Amino acid sequence: PISPITLSNLIADCFTARDTSFATMIGQSVQLCLLAIACDLSLSLPTCSTGEDCAVSAEQPKWSLVQSSTKTHPGPRASELEVGHQKPGLVGHILGDSLATKQPEEVQSTDTSLCSKDVFARPELCPAVCPYAAEMQNEFCHFRCVQRQDCGLLGTVQNATIPDDEIKVCRHCKVEACAKCVAAKPGDNSTKLERCVTCMPGYTLNEEGECDMKGISVFILIGVVGAVATVGVIWWYVTIVLKPCVNDDGIKEGLQGRHRMKLFPGGSDEPYPLTTNLMATNIAGPGTMAMFRYEAAVILWAVVLLLVWLGFAFFVSSDLLILGTRNASSPQLLCAVVAWGHARQMELIWTKVSWLSFAYVFSFAGAIVYGIQQSKMFARCNNEDATMPSFALKLTNLPIFNGSEAVEERLKAAVKVATGFEPLGVSVAWNYEGAEEEVKHAIEAELDEDEELAEQTHEGEENLGALGGLEKTITDKVLHAWHVHIVHLDSHGDDHSSPEKIKQMLEGLKTTPTAFVVFRDQASREQALKAAIAKGGVEVNGEACPMETCCYAPEGLFWENFHVSPGTRGWKIALSTMALLASCCVWTFLLYIPYALYMSSFSFANGDEPGEFSESIFIVLVVGSQIGLFVVSSMGAKFAQFQSEDETQRTYTIFYNAALILNLVMDITLQTFLSYQQMVGVGAHVSDGRLLGSLSSFQEIFESYPIQKSVGKLLYVYCWPCTFLVPFMAEPFVAWLLPYFTAQMLVGANKKIRGENAVKAFELGEMEQGRYADIIFNVILVVCIPFISPAYLAWTFGALIVSHIYIYLFDQVKTLRYVVKFNFSGPDVHWLGMQLWAIPCSILAGALVFKANQMSADPHKLGSGFLQGEQLWYSIAAAFALHFVVHQCVLEFVVKPFSSDPGLVDDK
Repeated sequence: PISPITLSNLIADCFTARDTSFATMIGQSVQLCLLAIACDLSLSLPTCSTGEDCAVSAEQPKWSLVQSSTKTHPGPRASELEVGHQKPGLVGHILGDSLATKQPEEVQSTDTSLCSKDVFARPELCPAVCPYAAEMQNEFCHFRCVQRQDCGLLGTVQNATIPDDEIKVCRHCKVEACAKCVAAKPGDNSTKLERCVTCMPGYTLNEEGECDMKGISVFILIGVVGAVATVGVIWWYVTIVLKPCVNDDGIKEGLQGRHRMKLFPGGSDEPYPLTTNLMATNIAGPGTMAMFRYEAAVILWAVVLLLVWLGFAFFVSSDLLILGTRNASSPQLLCAVVAWGHARQMELIWTKVSWLSFAYVFSFAGAIVYGIQQSKMFARCNNEDATMPSFALKLTNLPIFNGSEAVEERLKAAVKVATGFEPLGVSVAWNYEGAEEEVKHAIEAELDEDEELAEQTHEGEENLGALGGLEKTITDKVLHAWHVHIVHLDSHGDDHSSPEKIKQMLEGLKTTPTAFVVFRDQASREQALKAAIAKGGVEVNGEACPMETCCYAPEGLFWENFHVSPGTRGWKIALSTMALLASCCVWTFLLYIPYALYMSSFSFANGDEPGEFSESIFIVLVVGSQIGLFVVSSMGAKFAQFQSEDETQRTYTIFYNAALILNLVMDITLQTFLSYQQMVGVGAHVSDGRLLGSLSSFQEIFESYPIQKSVGKLLYVYCWPCTFLVPFMAEPFVAWLLPYFTAQMLVGANKKIRGENAVKAFELGEMEQGRYADIIFNVILVVCIPFISPAYLAWTFGALIVSHIYIYLFDQVKTLRYVVKFNFSGPDVHWLGMQLWAIPCSILAGALVFKANQMSADPHKLGSGFLQGEQLWYSIAAAFALHFVVHQCVLEFVVKPFSSDPGLVDDK
C-alpha cells in the first residue's frame, strides 16, 4: 500500500508540473495538508529500530511529538540519535493534539527484558520487577531498568543512588538550595538517603543536613509591615465611610468643579465623546496626537511581526510554537526533550534568522517613515493651529529687577524699540523661592468663596481619643496632599495674610533672567523675531538679551523653577541619578537576592521547577520594583526643577527606562547565574551528552537547552503579566476610583470643605507623557526574546498586543474624562520616544548577528559558529552600537528637517 507521505508528494508533483506559480502554490498547500495528516497518523505508533519487536498491544499509548521524534535505540552509541517525524505546520498540531489520549510516562511497561539492557530514553515507566530507570554511566540518554538496591550499580551513573518512588528513577542527591550534596551508598535502606554538605549562598546548613534560608526574616518582616499597613489603611477607610454625610453642598461644588476641569470642544459645555479619534483630532496640542499615534504604531508593529512569525509556524513547522517550553517529569523525557529540542531548533534556525532580518528592516524603516510623518504633523499644527506659543517669544539673560519696579512696562518698551512692534503684554518669571507657601496661601485666600466657614467652631473635635486623633491626623495628611487647607480659628486673622504684608512680600521679590513677550498676531511675532536677531537681541539696561521662539504652552510651564540656573540643575540631575542607582541596588540586594537564592534551589530538570506561589512572589517583586522606580524617577525628575512639563517628562522617561533596564539586567543575570550553578550541581546534560558544568565557554552555556529554557521562562514571566499587564490594570483603581470615593467621604463628613477646597479635593489627575517610558521598556523586553528558544516569541508578542490595546483604550478614556485640561504643544518628549526606539532596533540587530552565527554552526556541536567567544560578543555589541549611531544620525539629518521647514509640510 502507498504511504500518505508518498501520496502527498505525487499530488504535489501533479500541480507543480504545470510550471505556474499559482499551481505550485496549490500543490504545496495540498502537500502541506497531506503531510500534516500523514505525520499525525505516523505519530500514533511507536518507532522501532531494526530487530525490535514492533507488535503493538491494545494498551500501547499514542506517543506525543517529543517522544515520537526520537527513535528508540538498544545500542550503546549516543550518536545514533535521530530526529524525525516532525509535524509540519500548525494543522498537524491541531489534529495531533485531538488524537492524544494518554501520556506515555503514566504507563508502566510489561517488557521484562528492559531489566537486562539499556535503552535510549524510553517514554514508558519501567516494569514492576525493576521499576527504577537508571541512566548509564557512559551512554548519554541511555537508561536501564533496575531494582531499588541496584541504583548506582550495573554500569549506571554511580552517584545517582537514590531510588525516587514518585517518578520511578534513580536520581542524584537533591537537597533544596544545596551546592554540594552527598547521597547514600547503593542498597542503603535508611530513611535519610541524601544529605547536604555545603549550602548555596544565602543558606545555612542545619543538623538534619538541609539548608535554611538566611533572608527569610526579611520577607517575614516585609510581610508583617505590609499587613499592619494594610490593616491600618482599611481601618481608616472604614472609619471615614461610616461617618455621616453633612456636607452635600460641598460635594456638589466639588463635582461641578471636577466637571469644569475636563477638556471641552470650543463653545460646548460637554466634554469630547469617548469615540473621539485622538490620533487625528487636536484636542490638547500636537504632542497629544503624537503620543496616541506612537501607541498605535507600536501595536501595529507588534501585530505585523507576530503575523509573520505565525506564518512561519503555519507554513514551515508548528514546532516553532513549542520549542523551549516542553517540560519533562523524568530523566528519560528530559533527555528526549533536550536532544529533540536542540536538533529541531538547529533545523529551523533559518526561520528565526529570516524573521529577524525582516523584523530589523521593518522596525528601522518603519521608524523613519513614522518619524517623517509625525514631524510633518507637528509642523502643520504649528502653522495651521494657532496656540499660545504661536504668538509668544522668549527673552533670556535679562538683568535682575526688584518687585517694586514696573518690569513689564520697561520690557515692553525695550522690545518695541528693538523690533518696531509693540507687544500685547509681557509675562515675567519671578523668583519666589522661599515664599512659595505665602504666595499659594494668598492666591487661595483670594479664590476662597466661603471664608466665613472658618468662623465655625471645631464642633465634635474635642476629646477624640487615641484612635480618633490618629484618624484625624491621617485625614489631615490626605487633605494637605490634595492642597486642601482648612482655616482654623487660631489662625484666622493672621496678619501674614493682610494686604500690607502681601504687598511687602511681593515688592521684595526679584525677577529671573527669563520673560515671555506676547504679540497680537503671528505675523508681528515673526517679523519681531527677525528684527531682534538682526540687532543681536533686545537691549535692556545696556545688555543685549537674546530673543528666541518658545514651544511650550503657559499651562506646561513651571514658573516657580525659572530661578534655577543650569549649573544647579546639573547637580540636581546628578544627585537624582545617584539616588536612582542606589534604589536599584537596595531593591536588588535586600529583596531580589533572597528571592533569587530561593529560586536557585530548583534545578529546572525532571519537573523540578518553581510553582505558582514562587511565580506569584516574582510578580509582586517585579511590579513592586517598577512602582518603586517609577516613584524615584518621578521624584528625581521633579527635583531637577525644569522650567517645563515637557522637560520634566523627558527626564523622567530617561530615568525610568534606564532604571528599568538596569534592574532587568541585574535580575536576569543574577537568577540565570544561580540557576546555572544549581543545574551544574544536579548534573544537567546538554544535547551532545556533555554535562552542563563541563562547558568551558559562555557561548556554549548560553546556547544550551537548559539555560535557554530557564532564561526564556524567566523573561516571559517578567513580561507577562508582571510588566505588560498588572501595573496598568491597577492604575485606574489607584488613580481614579480610590481618590474619587475617598474625596466623597472626606468632603461629605466636613462642612468646612467648601468652594475652592472642595474643588481641590475632587480635582482630576494630571496628564503625563511618561507613557513613552512604559512603551519603550515593554518593546525592549519583547525584542530580547529572539535570543532564546523560539516558542516564547509568539506568546510574548501576543501578550504585548493585548496589553497595549488595553493601554491605548485606557489612555483614551483617561484623556477625555479623568485628567485636568492640558496642552502638549512641544515635540520634545515624542522626539525622545523616537530616539529611544533605536534601542529595540539595535537589540534586533544584535540578535540577528547571534542567530546568524548560530546558523553557521555545526548542528551537533554547541558554540561552533563562524564567530566564537569574544569575537561573537564584540560583534553583537558592534552591531548594537553601529545601528544606534546610524539611527540617531538619520533622525537628526533626515527626519528632523521635516519639522522645521514649512515647505515640506504636506497640505493634506
